[in-house]
Amino acid sequence: MRAHALSSFVLPLLLAAGALGQSPGNRTYVGQDIFVASGQQVHNATCLFCSVQVEGDLTGHVFVLFGSLNVSGQVRKSATVIWGNAVVDSQARIGGDTVVLEGNAVYETDESLSGSAYVLGGHLSHVSKANGERRGHRVTVSPLFFGLLGAAALLLLSIVIAPRARRRATVNQSS
Repeated sequence: MRAHALSSFVLPLLLAAGALGQSPGNRTYVGQDIFVASGQQVHNATCLFCSVQVEGDLTGHVFVLFGSLNVSGQVRKSATVIWGNAVVDSQARIGGDTVVLEGNAVYETDESLSGSAYVLGGHLSHVSKANGERRGHRVTVSPLFFGLLGAAALLLLSIVIAPRARRRATVNQSS
């Protein structure tokens, strides 16, 4: 499960790295929003410091860094949003996994998300309470968890490092 979530994150990141070698059918922008209109088809979309709105058909992956993703059309593969929010309408569909880091995700129906949904450092909200079978995993890890994890790491480091520093100080003073 972790490897699958990691691949959903790494693949779009690699797409972002290849932004300079943009091929036909892909859209890669920095600071300029990407809009896929109804009836329009785009393969991959990579957006840095901007937002992506999909009303048409995105046949590949979408990656957003410091922006938002709004889907009312179709994303056939994965969607990754870092430091932004994702909104998936009831008529929309994301065919792969959805990963949101340090942001929130809202979806209206379970049918909108075919794969798993992971939200780390934000909230995952299901708007409607339609009865139906859930596909994939729905995981949310709140910002409070990351704060507590950081505090625990600092405490652990202070327990490990402080005694060593005191021993060195006493050894240096006795020399």
